Amino acid sequence: MKNNAQQIQAIILFGALWGLSEASIGYMLHFLPYGFSGMFMFPIGFYFMYNAYKQTNKQNAVLWVGIIAATIKLVDLLLPTRSLLSVINPATSILLESLVVFAFVKMYNSKKVFVPSLALGLGWITLFALTQAFIFRPASGLYLYPLNEILIFVLLNAVVSGLLIALYLKKEDLAMWRFGLRKASYVLPLLALAIAIALELTNSLII
Repeated sequence: MKNNAQQIQAIILFGALWGLSEASIGYMLHFLPYGFSGMFMFPIGFYFMYNAYKQTNKQNAVLWVGIIAATIKLVDLLLPTRSLLSVINPATSILLESLVVFAFVKMYNSKKVFVPSLALGLGWITLFALTQAFIFRPASGLYLYPLNEILIFVLLNAVVSGLLIALYLKKEDLAMWRFGLRKASYVLPLLALAIAIALELTNSLII
């Protein structure tokens, strides 16, 4: 993409699609045992962040996509039924994921896939666990588990999410999102954003 308008469209679209995934697939995966949803949601988030980077050729696009997805999660603050921590915690996770992926795209060499992908998976879950333990300290969190269980969970999470990302990167030419508009149009990105916000609020009221 060459012009700024198309780059902004791509960032909004991928951020909205990540938020939409969090508001749909993410809620369904939360029926799994605590913490397991992240093994699958992080690779999904990576897909949208990495595609935004590839489409715009801007590393900062990764951060902006994360900010948009986190902002969609933060609309739950408008609901009186949701506690501050229950909203801040997942939004923080999204922002941490974007920081880790931002570092990844700066250093990624396509000749080496598996080790960087595993490091990526390990990085985000470790940062999230440390943030829980030393900043937010929620009533239920990974940091409350025995140390051996924490280490097993962190390694399992890193391996599962890392392998999923590595498999995608191996086939990225086949699985890359093809987004391009001949004329600047914000209709699709803003529609996706509106749907993501509506779905997030609806599911937060129901679940």
